[in-house]
Order: sequence, then structure tokens, then C-alpha cells
Amino acid sequence: MKKKYFHYTLFVIFSGILLLEFFLRLYFSFSDNDIKALKRFPGRYISSYFTGYKLNPNWELNHQTFQDKINSIGLKSPEIAIKKQNNTYRIICIGGSLVYGKDIGTSWPHYLQMKLNERMREQEINFEVINAGVPGYTSFHSIANFMTKLIDLEPDMVIMYQLFTDLYYYEYLDKELIIGDTFNPYNTNLSIDRLMDKSYIYVIIGALKRKFLSSNNDNEKILNSERTKVFQENDLKYYERNVNIMASLSSLLNYKLLFCPPISLFKNENTLEEKAIIADIKSKQFYLDYISNGKKLLKKASENNMDVYYFDLSTKFTPSIDYLSDRYHPTVKGNKKIANEIFKFLYENKILKL
Repeated sequence: MKKKYFHYTLFVIFSGILLLEFFLRLYFSFSDNDIKALKRFPGRYISSYFTGYKLNPNWELNHQTFQDKINSIGLKSPEIAIKKQNNTYRIICIGGSLVYGKDIGTSWPHYLQMKLNERMREQEINFEVINAGVPGYTSFHSIANFMTKLIDLEPDMVIMYQLFTDLYYYEYLDKELIIGDTFNPYNTNLSIDRLMDKSYIYVIIGALKRKFLSSNNDNEKILNSERTKVFQENDLKYYERNVNIMASLSSLLNYKLLFCPPISLFKNENTLEEKAIIADIKSKQFYLDYISNGKKLLKKASENNMDVYYFDLSTKFTPSIDYLSDRYHPTVKGNKKIANEIFKFLYENKILKL
């Protein structure tokens, strides 16, 4: 009798799970919500020979609260011709998630293109600002992506808005190894996590856990909390080398280059509201030193190379929770402000010339 009752209970539970899975799939099929917005593996990335991973061409997400779309050549931009058209000034923006943004129409490259074409209409030039940001890309990835793909788009200018993703390999800096060997190709093999991610129930539970139980309020890597972090010049050694490579390439390949260090909430004085959303706030002094030295080497690279420029956004406005949703990811207002200030810098310094 007990065995029969156990089997019956098991059957009821299993049937209930199947019914719930069915109704969740039915709901997402007819609602304005897209299950991909909640998945850990939504299909945004595929493997790459040169960068380990890249954006998946023609991938799109249509959720009630935001939309995202990758074009046919794997960029978060409208469709573009690979061969640059006449009377077109093409700007390529490189970096990680701070460039990529969230909603398809709210990144700062998107707003910069709108601003350029609106304010410089009299020049009869079509400005294309291409969003080539890929979440998680370090300066290593950006150089590889630029040399194997983006350079064929014939940019007139490149804007590099990148610094913090190079903390990815911070934990390896004091080890005797080749930093490039610490990067792994994107794993597309079927795993338990990927298999479970196909279940709508599992996806919903995971999304709720991330929303209510996660202690990390942004998607960037948190440095090892067990290690006391004190900034050393060696921490930016590879970033500096990669920045100088990009600067040298600009002269060789005839494009203008703008180094623009990302804004962040790391400041000498923070409000309680800011502290609440800054991941790794206990290491603030490390980040302040990291940012300060990063800016110095970017400025130095601009001074040592022709047609290489440096623009520090933080000299034009004070970053706050109005402009940033966490320690350095811009809000919609922040992206508009970044685009507006970059436009003014380019325009007032007469850098935009065919």
C-alpha cells in the first residue's frame, strides 16, 4: 500500500511539473515576454576562432521591457554595408558591456549617431556610429576583433571606451604564465546547466534567485575578496601594451582614435545610495588608483601618437546614480550624456573631417 501511494505521489508531482512547464511555454508563446531575457544561455554568443566568443549574427530578443538585436555580421547595430559608402564617416566604438548597452536603442553609440546626423546635417555627410561592444571583452579581445573583423569596415575613427574588463585577468598577474593562455573558448558543449536552461520552470526559478538573492548587482567580475587589493603599476601592464598597439595601428591603418576612459561611481566621496549599488565597495581605493593610472597611460598614448585623442568624461560632469545603474554601467540618461559630451568634444576640437 505504501509503495502504491509513493508511486501515485510521484506521478502527481511529475504530472504537475509537466503541466506547469506546458502552461509556462504557452504563456510565453502568446505574451509580450521573451523567455530568452531570463535565460542564463539565451544564445547571444557563439564561439570564435580569434576572440573565443562573439555575438551571434541575426540573434534577437523581444521582451516586454526591452529589445535586443544583432545584425547579420554580428554587431549590435542596424544593418550596414561592409564597403563604406561615399560621403560616409564611419565611427566604430569598441569595448565591453559599457559600450554594448542594454536595450537596442539606448546605447551611447546609438545616441551619438543620432546627434551627429542631426547637428551636422549641413555637411552632407552620413555619420555611421557602429556599436562593436561585446560584453566581457577585454583589450585583448578588442584588438583581436578589430584586426580580424572591424578593420575591414574601413573606419574613419575608433572610440575605445574600455578599462574595467581588463580586471578579468587580475588574479593571474602575480603568476608566471602567459596571460593570453588564461582565456578560454566559448563552451557550446551540452552540459547539465545548458540542458536545465531549456526548462522554463528552471529558468524562472533561476531568474527569481538572481533578482532577490544575488549579492552582486552588476554583471562584471568581482575580484577575489580573500585578497587584500593594493594597486601596483604592474596591474595595468597588459592594458597599457594593448592601448599602445591600438594607437600605433591608427597611424599605420589611417584612422583616428579616441581614448575615452569609462565613467564610474568610484569617487573620493560617495552617497549612501551610491555605496549600496557599488559592488566591491570595500576595495574602493584600489579602483580609484586603477582608474587614475589608467587615465594617465591613455593620455600619454594620445600625446605620443598623431591623430590619437584623449577625452575624460568625468571632467565634464560628476557621475552619479542618475547616470549609472551600478558601479559603471550607464543608465539611459547616462548614455545620452556620454553621447552628448563625446559629440561636443569631437565638434569643438574639429576632429570630424572626411
